Amino acid sequence: MTKRLIRGKMVIDGTGNHPIEQGAVLIDGQTIKAVGKRTDIETEPDTEEIDFSECVLIPGLIDCHNHLSLDTRLDNYLLRMNDTIPELTLRAVANLLVDLDSGVTTSRCCGDKGYLDIACKQAIEAGYLKGPRLLVAGKGIRASHGHGFVGYPFDGLEPVRGAVRENLRHGVDLIKLYITGTIKASGHIPAYLSKSEISLAIQESKRLQVKTATHCIGGIGVDWALELGIDSIEHGYFLTEEQIDRMAQSDSWLVITPSPFFEENRIRTLPSHLRDGFLRQRDEVAERITAAIKGGVKYAVGTDGMHGGLAKELEWLTEFGASAQDALKAATVNGASVCGLASHIGTLESGKYADIVAVDGDPLKDIRSLRRVRGVIYRGRIRRIN
Repeated sequence: MTKRLIRGKMVIDGTGNHPIEQGAVLIDGQTIKAVGKRTDIETEPDTEEIDFSECVLIPGLIDCHNHLSLDTRLDNYLLRMNDTIPELTLRAVANLLVDLDSGVTTSRCCGDKGYLDIACKQAIEAGYLKGPRLLVAGKGIRASHGHGFVGYPFDGLEPVRGAVRENLRHGVDLIKLYITGTIKASGHIPAYLSKSEISLAIQESKRLQVKTATHCIGGIGVDWALELGIDSIEHGYFLTEEQIDRMAQSDSWLVITPSPFFEENRIRTLPSHLRDGFLRQRDEVAERITAAIKGGVKYAVGTDGMHGGLAKELEWLTEFGASAQDALKAATVNGASVCGLASHIGTLESGKYADIVAVDGDPLKDIRSLRRVRGVIYRGRIRRIN
């Protein structure tokens, strides 16, 4: 197998250790063999040296909430989820490369149309499609009267059971539920799936040791999901102090996605009634995300279809009170835990996959340096960006 030594100006291994000046990562095929100072790593004569000595090396980034065919750069991007499956698939293939070139080496797809996410995952693993490692949810499960532009409607216990089992049969990595909408409706947050439907979906998934995630911004839906043992709350824009305290003491993760409320270009593409809602409620969302970060909730981060924009999401985390180190953890080691892959990705350590990003600048001093990706190594395969 090919042995390579990746040299950097500094290595941030993601474990919490001090950065390694003049560091390097030795990889053998797809895996990391050693991490340390260049002068301390022994190499064999046939080892290829890759020079990123002007860059900082960090673990591959993990987008914990994405949709492959959702593209926020398009006008009325939510309604564009009604495009044909071939159109959505072609869009997804293009978006995968955008994500990879932004430093995302693992992407957790929280639902897509027509099982195109599963097809993309299989194509990447077979080697004939380029993109990040994918975790996929297949068909998102929503109520017929509820939110979920990327989901499919299922009403009642047996239809929900059937939807979960159909997803499991297709080989999904997680089950995605849509409990609430995304903005408050008339000042409150209704739960569109019933507690019994949520419970059934979680039970069916856990029996096969498959994780569960829910689109849930707050309200009674959060209480039910936590009580029933959901693995992750996606978005959580309006968590109360009591819910934050409960999450902080639970095993559930919060996946924070700031851009729907704070990315101007994204909001601009929406119909006026949705655009007004996002703008009107953004101050409260900023306050509640800040409270969740300060309240000790375990959190990761996602783009929710803002492909190539994970660095911007991390910048918002720092605006809401996260340190640069904690923001970076959200997109690396924390993301790995949410994905159930902490033993394989998320840090630069011997035995883990060789997922490495070379950036221009130190993200612990300036989180914006994550926008300046110069190279991506995914499972040992090197892709120079510029």
